[in-house]
Amino acid sequence: MIFTNPAFLWGLLAVAIPIAVHLFNFRRYRKVYFCNVDRLVELHTESRRRNDLRRWLVLAMRILAIVFLVLAFAQPVLTDGNATMKSGQTVVSIYVDNSFSMESATSDGSQLAAACRKAAEVASSYGMGDRYQLLTADLDGSSQRWLSRDELLDAIDALQPSAASPMLSDVIKRQLDFMRQSGAANRQAYVISDFQRSGCDFDLLSADSNALVTLVPLEGIGADNIYIDTVVLDAPAYFDGGRVNAKVTVRNSGSRDAEKVPVKLYADGRERALATVDIAAGSSASVALHFSIERAGWLDGRVEIDDYPVTFDDSYHFALLAGNAIDIIEIDGTVANENLKKLFGGDTTVRYSTVPRVPVSLADVDFVVLNELKSLSSGEAQQLAAWVDDGGSLLVIPTAESVAQGVSEMLSSVNAPQILRWAKRPSRANGVDYDNALYREVFGGRDEDMELPTVQGHYATGGQSVKQSVIVLADGTDLLSVTPYGQGKVYLFSTPLHAEWTDFVSQALFVPTFYNMALYSRPLPVASHTLGGADPIVLQGMYDLGVKPPELVAPDSSSVIPDIRKVGSRQVLVPHGDMAEAGIYRIADEHLAFNYQRRESVMDFLSRGEVAKAIDGRTGYSMVKNSSKPLGDELRERDGGRRLWRLCLVLALAALAAEVALLKLNRTKTHA
Repeated sequence: MIFTNPAFLWGLLAVAIPIAVHLFNFRRYRKVYFCNVDRLVELHTESRRRNDLRRWLVLAMRILAIVFLVLAFAQPVLTDGNATMKSGQTVVSIYVDNSFSMESATSDGSQLAAACRKAAEVASSYGMGDRYQLLTADLDGSSQRWLSRDELLDAIDALQPSAASPMLSDVIKRQLDFMRQSGAANRQAYVISDFQRSGCDFDLLSADSNALVTLVPLEGIGADNIYIDTVVLDAPAYFDGGRVNAKVTVRNSGSRDAEKVPVKLYADGRERALATVDIAAGSSASVALHFSIERAGWLDGRVEIDDYPVTFDDSYHFALLAGNAIDIIEIDGTVANENLKKLFGGDTTVRYSTVPRVPVSLADVDFVVLNELKSLSSGEAQQLAAWVDDGGSLLVIPTAESVAQGVSEMLSSVNAPQILRWAKRPSRANGVDYDNALYREVFGGRDEDMELPTVQGHYATGGQSVKQSVIVLADGTDLLSVTPYGQGKVYLFSTPLHAEWTDFVSQALFVPTFYNMALYSRPLPVASHTLGGADPIVLQGMYDLGVKPPELVAPDSSSVIPDIRKVGSRQVLVPHGDMAEAGIYRIADEHLAFNYQRRESVMDFLSRGEVAKAIDGRTGYSMVKNSSKPLGDELRERDGGRRLWRLCLVLALAALAAEVALLKLNRTKTHA
């Protein structure tokens, strides 16, 4: 026999109280004289024996009442040789999988309802004094507390489906870590789930030598499912009048081919594009949808298909910010570049201007061209580097034969290549990175006969950098390179862009190169996010976090105060489970699109045999048997212990009742 709460056994010392009362009877007697005591002596002897017996019985009942009451609090467990229970406190952590796959219907209701019944049966196999944790797929902070059994049962009854879908290893690690903090001798963890294959990473499971993890598999119900896997918006920039290409990938996880599945795209509340797609069983297919931006500002959209019975992944939301004209300034050392002026001057999608020096503020500027600057101060160099770090795009066109010291300092500070020596000799470009974003979908194919630019002189470049070569000359020098830095990028030509030194401005590459530099200069906000993610989300706006912080408004119009922090020159939103359903969320005028994870979309589940094989040989893991016996009875049988606290409580009450009866009988005899 073991005791769940052995510390209560110190209460047995209270047995000394009734013994002391019995041995030291402080009642004072009064002498009464009688003339004839022969009959009284005989009567007194007989009554004294009866009273002594009654008092000993009362003492025994009092001792038994205290002993059984103390034992009830100590919670004795009758064990056999196979018992897993230890003497000490017991804590129980129960994970109920309430992800979308658990909504599958069965003959007795949903899988989630069956999981809740199993969780209640687990709780019934433990004592009222044990402590419980209820963990769900959300893995949120509200689960990090201990509950009584009644609180646990109430929480189980209130469970609702969740969009979250954690990995199995994350669930068990959270359980073991929380139980370890309790210091309890008996730590029991239960995982009640359909064990969807996509979420089972048995190779990464944690273990605790003082804990037992019991897996309770439910029979997963497979279903053919067609769902939208990804939506990729392809556009160099979002602006009024611009065109956006949406590449939609639809996946068929079922066993039958799907033909002519309608795919619809909505933007600003209207259907804007429609296509059909054929998808073979177990594979995916992509379809291109196009729409035009009709106004500046935030544009909300979604892509939809129609599929049954799994519907949570039939839509994909996105939100994009369309701006006004792209703001370009050219900073000239001597004379403005007429080719750039011709390219951008009459284009309504850009706002092009030339200035002699770096403006005081570059806050509203998207693209800066440093055209053959002869001087650049250290302050201007630092200003440009900070602006690039914050998301600006900078193009550096050097002067021939010499480079301003400030330009070299600025290039060094943004990890761009250093301009070294000038070489006045002809060379021809022999390599173009057509996979670079500047040339994406510009050329239908790679025409080997396309004329490439030549130069009459150029700089050698080098030094420590993270540049990407875009156009390479025959001697291996970059004619054009791009260096990402912070949120922005730096483009660098190795020769001046006028006819004396290169014919690049008259080549086919000139227009797409510069036009896409301008279009890609505006950082595009992430069009969609995944629910359940923990990474901070960069916000476009700057908000006053002091007196009146902004609210996060959900699609159902409910609102919370989000966790917004300042990181560098940006503000980020730190998710804490504030977003629970897919759709468009709003912070002030800013829109954020969230979609459900697609991990639940493949309705493929592990069998009981596969689960058993996965934990075979793992210390601290077990799986319940597939029997008709109630789960609570099976767990009690497995633990090898029979809890006796109820019996002890009944015996304590019986002893108290017997004491009361004996005392009442004594008073009755006395009065008689």
